[in-house]
Amino acid sequence: MKAPKQTRREFLAYTGCLGAMIGLGAGRLFSSGQAKPAARPETGATCQFRTVAVGHIAELKAWMDKLDQAGHLTANKTWRRYINSFQYAPPLELPGACSLIIMSTPLKNARIVFNAAGQKRTVMIPSGYVDDGLKLADYQNMLYDRGIVARGGKLARARLPLKQLAVRSGLAEYGRNNITYVDGYGSYHQLLAFYSEQRLEDHWGRLKMMPLCKGCSICLDECPTRAIRKSNFVIDAEKCITLYNELPDPLPDWIPAKAHNALVGCLKCQHTCPGNDEVKDSVWDLGEVDEAETALLLEGRADARTEASLRAKLQRIGGGDDLPYIARNLKLVLKAQAGI
Repeated sequence: MKAPKQTRREFLAYTGCLGAMIGLGAGRLFSSGQAKPAARPETGATCQFRTVAVGHIAELKAWMDKLDQAGHLTANKTWRRYINSFQYAPPLELPGACSLIIMSTPLKNARIVFNAAGQKRTVMIPSGYVDDGLKLADYQNMLYDRGIVARGGKLARARLPLKQLAVRSGLAEYGRNNITYVDGYGSYHQLLAFYSEQRLEDHWGRLKMMPLCKGCSICLDECPTRAIRKSNFVIDAEKCITLYNELPDPLPDWIPAKAHNALVGCLKCQHTCPGNDEVKDSVWDLGEVDEAETALLLEGRADARTEASLRAKLQRIGGGDDLPYIARNLKLVLKAQAGI
C-alpha cells in the first residue's frame, strides 16, 4: 500500500480536534461562587463566536504553566509536541492585533458500514475526525459575512489552547470529560481562533464547567481506560485511547481489547453524556464498504483499483488515506464488537 498523506490529521491537530486529552481545565482549580450571567453568544446555522482582547493571551499561558507546574500535564512526547506548538503572541503578519475571535462550527459523528464475515458491522467515527468540507477561507468568510470583521479586514489564525480560550470567552463550558460543550452543538463542534486588528468586545471571564456535571459521573464510569479523574477536571492523558489510536504507532498492550469503540479516537465519554442528548443521534452516513474490499483492507493486500475505491469511501475520515492505519484500528474495533 502507498504511503499516506497526513494533511487532514495535521489540520485536526491545529484546530484542537485531537480528542479529549487536549481539553485543558481543572475542576478543583476553578473559581468558586456564582458566575455573572453572560450575554448569549451570537448564533446562526453555521457558527457561534465570542471575542476577547489580545491582552489575555498572557493569562492563557499562565494557566497552562500553572497546570504544568502542578503536575497535571503529561510528559507524553506526542502531546507535548502539540502544546509546544502554541504561540502566545500575535503573528508577525498581524503585529497590531487587538482582538481574538474564537468560533465554533457544528459537526456530527459519522458511521460507516463494513461487511465482514457475512455481517454488516457499523463503525463510528467521532465528529472531530470527519471532514466537513470547510477550508480555512470558509471560516474567515463566515466572520466577514456576519459582519464580525469588516470585509477586507486582516485575519490571522491563532495557535492557542482553543478549548481554554473558548471557555474563557463564554462561548463554551467544560465537561467533566475535559471536552468543551457549546450551546446547541454539545461537544460535537470544531473550534478555530483568529487575530483581528479591530477592537472588538472583550468577553473574557472565568473557567466554567457545565451545571450538568454536578453530581454526574457517567463519563467517568464509561471511560474504558479510567482516564477521567474524580479529583479534578484534567484527565490523565497518558491513559486516553485517543492519544494512541489517532497515530500509526503501535498501541500499548495495557489498553483493554474491549475499549476500542471507534475507527479513530473514542466516543465513550461523549455519546453517553447528557450534554449531547439533543445532538448525538444526528450523524453523517459515510456509506458502506463491501465484503471483498473489507477483506482486502484487513489483509493488507489491496490492489491499485481496490485502494482507490477504499480511499474514495474513507476520504472524509481523518487519516482515511492511510490504509494500513485504518486497517489496524478497524481490526481492533471489530474484535471489540465481537467480544474477542
